Amino acid sequence: MITVKEKYRLPSEFAEFIGLEYACSTSDKHKKDNGQYFTSKQIADFMGNLGSPKSNKISILDPGCGTGILSCSLIEKLILKTDINEIELSLFEIDEKVLSVTQQVIDFLDSWLTERNIKLKYQINRTDFVIENSMIFNTFTLFRFEKVNQYDYIISNPPYFKIHKTDKRAIAAKELVYGQPNIYSLFMGVAAKLLKQDGELIFITPRSFAAGNYFKAFRKSFFNDVSISNIHIFESRNKMFKNDNVLQENIILRATKQFNEEIIITVSECDKGLSNPIEKKFKTSSLIDLKSKDKVLFIPSNDKETSTIEVFKMWHNTLNDFNIQISTGPVVAFRCTEFLRTEGIINDSLSPLIWLHNIKEMSFIYPLQKGKKPSLIVNSNDSRKVLLKNKNYILIRRFSSKDDKSRLICCPYFSSAFKAEMVGFENHLNYIHRPDGELSENEIWGISALYSSSLFDTYFRTFNGNTQVGASELKQIKMPPLDDIKIIGSRVKEFDNPGKQVIDIIVNEVLLEKSYVKNTRSTDDFARVGVA
Repeated sequence: MITVKEKYRLPSEFAEFIGLEYACSTSDKHKKDNGQYFTSKQIADFMGNLGSPKSNKISILDPGCGTGILSCSLIEKLILKTDINEIELSLFEIDEKVLSVTQQVIDFLDSWLTERNIKLKYQINRTDFVIENSMIFNTFTLFRFEKVNQYDYIISNPPYFKIHKTDKRAIAAKELVYGQPNIYSLFMGVAAKLLKQDGELIFITPRSFAAGNYFKAFRKSFFNDVSISNIHIFESRNKMFKNDNVLQENIILRATKQFNEEIIITVSECDKGLSNPIEKKFKTSSLIDLKSKDKVLFIPSNDKETSTIEVFKMWHNTLNDFNIQISTGPVVAFRCTEFLRTEGIINDSLSPLIWLHNIKEMSFIYPLQKGKKPSLIVNSNDSRKVLLKNKNYILIRRFSSKDDKSRLICCPYFSSAFKAEMVGFENHLNYIHRPDGELSENEIWGISALYSSSLFDTYFRTFNGNTQVGASELKQIKMPPLDDIKIIGSRVKEFDNPGKQVIDIIVNEVLLEKSYVKNTRSTDDFARVGVA
């Protein structure tokens, strides 16, 4: 009979096997509620390989460890690079269902290391990682790190789910929190503070932290504590955690306490291409302005995206400089049910209600029924607080679907569309407007064309890694001079139904004349290099 040791040569192999058994026997709801997305061996090995050799005695922290596969892979890679005789391993896991699996994997790891004369001291902490280490945020303690364990390596695939700002973890880590945080960012922020001075942080997470208001406080803290040295991008978001039915744009990152002048970005289609990714080096300053308030992280995956970032750096104005603002639709449907109507005629007392589905690429379609969504809203003294004056706007979807080819779905809206005093914009829309005046026809068409162009869509994807299009992210985008915007608008409006091809030609011609877009047609390929 073949024993476990004979069947599985490496601890990471055993961890993957037993993890798959657990994942198949556990409900999707339980895994979703606990933010569990198990790491494949290919990904774990890639992450483990990012660890650089240190001394013969090392300490490792694995928060939200699951089966422990990341710790196993890291240890397996490190002992090939340097002589290690003692390992201190600290794991955090609160899910009782997976803890028995964790224990089996660590027992296997312990036995495997013993055969190699390597001593393993380990502790499986059954407590919440953020709460347990919340003392690191106590800035009033003179010797705040005196009783805090710090680590040579922190490696993690943290849980992913949103928590309320009143959650005890959000309160404990309030330095990292604005609005409704995602638990993974708290894991990253706490981990960054637990690194030794020469320590390394290796995480696989969603890339949504790179931009947006909700992660602004996190970025300020995180980039104050660590500096990114490596980022790996997966081109195919539906193959990452395919066993858990996840559609998520994830990255792998490595960060250190020491400032890194360069960031290495690698790209593979999915975990199968990790042994031979595409690679390119960037100056850190070209991907993140650490002196800025927002500290947005750009993550280009090809030369086209890289050159597009450079184009936008040549512009110095935002829409706000042109007295143009971006806001979010004020009608939250479930809070306004008393005002919503499915039938009626638009007049002084009944206004149109515009939804996400009314917005197509450069085309506003109304009426357009979707299910039982009401398309009208009462115009009264009580409802006025959620209505807007019927004037010229640009409408942008706040959410794109996975089937949309563009992340930015935008269209012009003209007041002439309705004989109505007021109009309702549902909360899943962003709208662009001039607060104390009216957007001109050329401004409407020009701004709509820019947001609908491949240039802007490419740029947006370099820092936005999900299907949400937040007003705060749109506000920070630099724009070409207003005169150029008007020129683009004057040319685009001559077409009845301007499609992306027409828009791209006009946008590029106008901006090329101004020498803005010189290098956006470069190749998409980085040099292929092997990874050890």
